[in-house]
Amino acid sequence: MENKNSKFGLIFTIVCNLAMVLCFVIGLITMLNVKLPDKIEKNQFIKYMEEKGCSLIDIQKEEQYYGIDNYLITDKETCSYLISYTTFNDKNTLEEFLINTKNDVLYKNTNIKGTTSISINLFSEYYEYTTSGDYYKAMVYNNNSILYASADQQYKDEIINIFEDLNYTYEVNGKGMEIAGYSIFILLFICIASMWGTFKKTRNKGWIALIPFYNIGCLSKDILGSSWFALLLLLPIINIIFMFTLYYKIGKAFNKHSSYCILMMFIPTILWPLLAFDSSKYDFK
Repeated sequence: MENKNSKFGLIFTIVCNLAMVLCFVIGLITMLNVKLPDKIEKNQFIKYMEEKGCSLIDIQKEEQYYGIDNYLITDKETCSYLISYTTFNDKNTLEEFLINTKNDVLYKNTNIKGTTSISINLFSEYYEYTTSGDYYKAMVYNNNSILYASADQQYKDEIINIFEDLNYTYEVNGKGMEIAGYSIFILLFICIASMWGTFKKTRNKGWIALIPFYNIGCLSKDILGSSWFALLLLLPIINIIFMFTLYYKIGKAFNKHSSYCILMMFIPTILWPLLAFDSSKYDFK
């Protein structure tokens, strides 16, 4: 029977850990394997804004800015909101413009009620910042171009639609997050199964593992000598030290070698289920 339990523990550990790692890796790759929005062309921007009844001022024609190829801005007499489109040919000019525009969006807006910031560094850079306050402000840097907007709150939805129509928004890959999230459930399953096997050895009551908080309290009492130690989980940083200590002491309580106990502090998802289902005996001192 003990040999069967050990084989079950080994198979359980291998299958669950492989599944957890695969879910995390596949989910991460799926999230990162995204196609960033294409850079909008100048003529496309002009045509789109004119169709919405907004005339554009070519700032670059009126005053030459070093390092800038295109600098278009909506005419306030024909448009109820401010939108600008800028492209660059000099990195330093781009970085300075990017910092100033980001500061305008994030910090030069009164009564801010919400902020969204997205930063992606893959094969190309992509930054997106928005704030809702007295004004709705948005800025997207994408492939050497910056699209900026500022408008009264009543035009917020219209600005959002413009950015979406121009394909200047990035959507988080929800499928990748969902797949990666499965790894958390597998981790939780490993912990509960390991607790079940441990409690079968310490109290002959595996079902304790199914009761939140109570299971940690019982485990702390069986391994560390007092249920009150479980309260250390509520303290930042201290809770990490507590978990390392608990894992080490679990190994010691089942007469494992010191090297096993040390490794268990760092790879508990592998060594704890192996311990929970092997032939080792509980020997709390």
